[in-house]
Amino acid sequence: MENTFVLKLEEENDILKGIEKLALENNIEYGLFISAIGTIKDFELVSIEPKCGIAKNKFKGEHEVNAVSGKLEKTGEKIRTHLRVSVGSKSFGTNSGQLLNGKAGRILEIGIRKVNLNKIIKG
Repeated sequence: MENTFVLKLEEENDILKGIEKLALENNIEYGLFISAIGTIKDFELVSIEPKCGIAKNKFKGEHEVNAVSGKLEKTGEKIRTHLRVSVGSKSFGTNSGQLLNGKAGRILEIGIRKVNLNKIIKG
C-alpha cells in the first residue's frame, strides 16, 4: 500500500480544506507533512514571539513556501491540521508559523505521509 500522497492545489483553493478532503477521501487518520513546493497567498500565521508571546500575522499577495512540517490527525469525523510553514518574502526575508488559513498560489503541491497508528511508539 502506498503511504505517500501529493496534494496538488489549484490557484485560489483553500489549503486546509484541500488537506482535509484528501485525508478523508484516503482514510488518513494520522499523517505527517513531508514536503511542499510552490506558493501560498492571502494567509494568516500564528507564531510565538519572544517579546510579545503569541502573535498572529496576515499576509497578502503570493509568497514562496520554503519548508513545511507538522501533522494531521483524525478525531471523530474531523481532521485536525497543524501545518507549520516557512515562507519567503520579496525582500528575501522569512516568516514562519502555524497556518491558520490561506489559499494556494499559482502552483502548490504538499507531500503527506500516512502513518500507521499501530507503529506509533508512545514513551
